[in-house]
Amino acid sequence: MASKVQKLRDLTSAPATPEHQEEYDKQTSKNADDRSFCLLLTAMLENELDKAIEHWFGGISSELRKSMYDLDGPMGNFSRKITVAAALDLIGPISHENFRLIRHVRNAFAHAKVPITFKTEQVANVCVDLQHINIFDPPEDPDHNPGEAPRDRFEAVCNETMIRLSRYTGHDVNFIDNDGKPRDILQETLP
Repeated sequence: MASKVQKLRDLTSAPATPEHQEEYDKQTSKNADDRSFCLLLTAMLENELDKAIEHWFGGISSELRKSMYDLDGPMGNFSRKITVAAALDLIGPISHENFRLIRHVRNAFAHAKVPITFKTEQVANVCVDLQHINIFDPPEDPDHNPGEAPRDRFEAVCNETMIRLSRYTGHDVNFIDNDGKPRDILQETLP
């Protein structure tokens, strides 16, 4: 029989379902405080990274999955997952660096003992180094707006990355641009 702590850990690694999306959307809206917003958005990003890595491996048994995600396993934390994704060539150098920066921002929000926001100098200085990635097919240059607000840049890069990871796993992403036109999403590894 699993302990209470083991059941909590199992809940932590349970895959998200489409029913969870509406609540995630509420909790990551423009009204959300920066700390909650960052932690939830990066949790969603980490979940998409998990799916992409598992897609690369193909079908794995639940026992193997459990040992992979164990604290001591190769996918036991965000940093290791990023390293595995880079080793499998799921992400290239730009996305690898974006993930590294996102992880550091996430850790700052999770562990800071003082109040911080995306406007906090140290956070903003890291966010400015995040690079937008192209999501469209045919490719187009992403907008590298240098004056973009740190929270907006963080959100955009996380969302672009999640869209590309989702498409990589074969999910048919229905993207409608600001003009109401459907756009195709690239289905390949990230830059």
